[in-house]
Amino acid sequence: ATDTARYRGTHPNTTSLLPSRWRGAAAVAAAAVGVALASSSSSVEPGPWETGLSAAEVLSSPAWPAAFPLTATHLARLDETPDTRFYARPRINVQHVDESAIAALQELYAQELPRGGAVLDLMSSWTSHLAEGRGRDRADGHFARVSGLGAHAEELRANPALHDYHAHDINADPRLPMYADESFDAVFCSVSVDYLADPLPVFREIHRVLKPGGPALFTWSNRMFPTKAIAAWRGGSEAAR
Repeated sequence: ATDTARYRGTHPNTTSLLPSRWRGAAAVAAAAVGVALASSSSSVEPGPWETGLSAAEVLSSPAWPAAFPLTATHLARLDETPDTRFYARPRINVQHVDESAIAALQELYAQELPRGGAVLDLMSSWTSHLAEGRGRDRADGHFARVSGLGAHAEELRANPALHDYHAHDINADPRLPMYADESFDAVFCSVSVDYLADPLPVFREIHRVLKPGGPALFTWSNRMFPTKAIAAWRGGSEAAR
């Protein structure tokens, strides 16, 4: 399944969700993506996010906990070796979601990312899932700047959308010193948030580099590299994810 949450940079606990016109596209993409690559069975104790609500109900009325609910156990991964080892081989031209999901991402980004702005593609790769004429190629001039931060320099170099890029292991070091405060109009992260082993410091950095009121968009899929996804994600229901 493919779903999305939207965060605005005015405050770390302030969120607005996608317009209803896009949630329909997400539902179409969800039906087409296929089955998850990891079993939902897990020894991790269910967290408070397992409410029994459907994904649509969760997205329509988000309830933010008073404290960050993920423990070290929830954030554990089956493979705790450095991510640089796992991502040592480039995966250029490997699509991690199907065509319907890609189309939904392109529609979302065309609607929500500010034209002419500076945007950060966080946990990027050889593609940024941007539509033709809407930033897919930096030469189209749709954005003033698309900067990519990802695990593999060769993949980032192959991404035609990027004006600049940084190969950086964000799980080893969540800091983003290469970017100044309030330097981006928007941040987006495509189908990768489940790989963050310590997400809060990363989110703080996102908040720092965003201009006030700038959106941060996170999309996710039920496809994953199961050994690198956190335990709470591997064992969670789709609604909980």
